[in-house]
Amino acid sequence: MKKGNITEILRYWEHINKLIRLKHRETAQKYELTFEQFHLMIELDHHAEFRLDTYQLPPTVGEIAADIGNAPHTLSERIKRLEKKGMVKKIKDEEDLRINRVMLTDKGQNLIDRIKNESNNIFIYSALEEMDEKTLGNLSNGLKQLNENLLK
Repeated sequence: MKKGNITEILRYWEHINKLIRLKHRETAQKYELTFEQFHLMIELDHHAEFRLDTYQLPPTVGEIAADIGNAPHTLSERIKRLEKKGMVKKIKDEEDLRINRVMLTDKGQNLIDRIKNESNNIFIYSALEEMDEKTLGNLSNGLKQLNENLLK
């Protein structure tokens, strides 16, 4: 029975991820971004959140490319398009001027916050809000345990 439950959970997990990706794609298009541009902006947003905790520099093009599994030249083109829209900016590394670091502009950060709110918070929150208290508690405990097991 346990194997059947795991298989069912994985199937639901994949379906939920697909629904979330579709919602992200739909929301990104609403703001005239490609899904790839949106994904890059989310990655930069994650780096920005991490930097606040650790006082690290913005990531380089190469670091971002490695994180999202893209070639640096592919990513550079995406960055150029987002720069033209005023969403990201490149800054030269202070120690090595050959290196470009990338970060969201205020305009880009505001937009990604709005998109995340629309696509995640409202979409997922609304779905979770429809669940009863016991189911939410079980889901929360299960996800907490899954998170802890994945960290091992």
